Amino acid sequence: IYGVYPPMVNPCLPEGQWNTFDIVFEAPKFDGEKLVKPAFLTLFFNGVVAHNRAQLLGSTSREPIAEYAPHAPELPLSLQAHVGPARYRNIWVRRLPGYDA
Repeated sequence: IYGVYPPMVNPCLPEGQWNTFDIVFEAPKFDGEKLVKPAFLTLFFNGVVAHNRAQLLGSTSREPIAEYAPHAPELPLSLQAHVGPARYRNIWVRRLPGYDA
């Protein structure tokens, strides 16, 4: 997402300290091969909104950028790092039902 939208703020903690990310992800919706609703992402980075309902232009994989491909409503979660070692802990996934659910 950072290659498409720069964050509104940079609340990174110093190297060696744990950063926290809370992500609200709205999955895309497909009708067969047709995209009906794109995906949206809101990111709370160390408690600060860094992205607010940013519309994703396609897959969040590095390549190809801005390309949707029809897929199941839920897929496995993938985590990545950039430079240097990365560790993850306390990962929770929670489905958020709609207000009418």
